[in-house]
Amino acid sequence: MKQVYVDIPKNESLGFLADFVPHGLTKRIPFKIHLDKGITALEKEILFNYPSHSDLGDCMNYMLRLRRTRMIYKGKEIPCRPCDKAYYTRGDVVIVDDNLVHYRGEIQIVLKEMKADGQRNLLGHIDENEIFILEHIKAKDVFTFVE
Repeated sequence: MKQVYVDIPKNESLGFLADFVPHGLTKRIPFKIHLDKGITALEKEILFNYPSHSDLGDCMNYMLRLRRTRMIYKGKEIPCRPCDKAYYTRGDVVIVDDNLVHYRGEIQIVLKEMKADGQRNLLGHIDENEIFILEHIKAKDVFTFVE
């Protein structure tokens, strides 16, 4: 796994939020993800089309919270999908669904086991060979997902 530098254009359509979203020459860590079979087109769009995911560092013991996607996709419906798992495990990538409207669209990377409670849809799982990288992620590190 290596860091990749990308030039991310400033998204002026975000208005005053544009300055808070990483842009310019940015170090980005690409995580390989194995997608869940039930992932929707909108969930894929949110996962892959946002170029600079990062966590603020306030709850990194349990999950990485990629909050910006919930602001950008505010108002989009993300229906709850059934999950075969009783618990999400380290490396699972989930998205908050319509059952928790205030956080809907927020992508989360699970760091510690958590109950699959119907408030999140499983998007996929980080490749087993890259799980160790989660131990080294710091607040505000920028990363993305690749298939």
